[in-house]
Amino acid sequence: MKKTLMLSLSLLMFLSLTIVSCNQTSKQETSTADSEATEAETETTETSEEPESESKAVASPRKQASGEIDGVAVNVDYGSPSVKGREIWGGLEAYGKVWRAGANETTAIEFDKDVTINGNALAAGKYAFFIIPNENEDWVAIFNEEWSREEHEAWGAYNYKEDKDVLRVNVKPEWSDEVQEALEYNVANGTINFAWEKARITLEVKAG
Repeated sequence: MKKTLMLSLSLLMFLSLTIVSCNQTSKQETSTADSEATEAETETTETSEEPESESKAVASPRKQASGEIDGVAVNVDYGSPSVKGREIWGGLEAYGKVWRAGANETTAIEFDKDVTINGNALAAGKYAFFIIPNENEDWVAIFNEEWSREEHEAWGAYNYKEDKDVLRVNVKPEWSDEVQEALEYNVANGTINFAWEKARITLEVKAG
């Protein structure tokens, strides 16, 4: 009887120790699995954040040139492409064709008062601005009514309508030895100035 009781007690102790050991092992495995899952989540998060932190350069960023001339507020809104080693005049931009005078959306010039452009009257307002580059001749600067993508479906010079021209001005381009890499406008000293590659254009602005 005593032997039987001793064997029973020994068996119960063995079973108890086995259960405790199994539980501890299970907890350790669960803890390890949770830790590995957390590390995996961290790695996934860090990996997914890397592309967002990389800044993507815009090929032809939208820019503005603003200033005051003779009491008139002037603003030019344009896309600024770069030369990138290309032949621009007579190459990328054909001679004798209406060009958007920038990149992507239509270039727009706004005056808050009436003005004259190279002596030609132009009412206050916002206008699409185009250029016709010509080989060995004056270029043509164009102010057109339809400047808005939303209102006029204007995009570059694709929907250009000559009958919406408000003013055309002949301009003699100047040529520089220095290359202006990114197309640039500026408003200064009574003028609106355009520069890209080696071409330079100046429009004289006065209050009208």
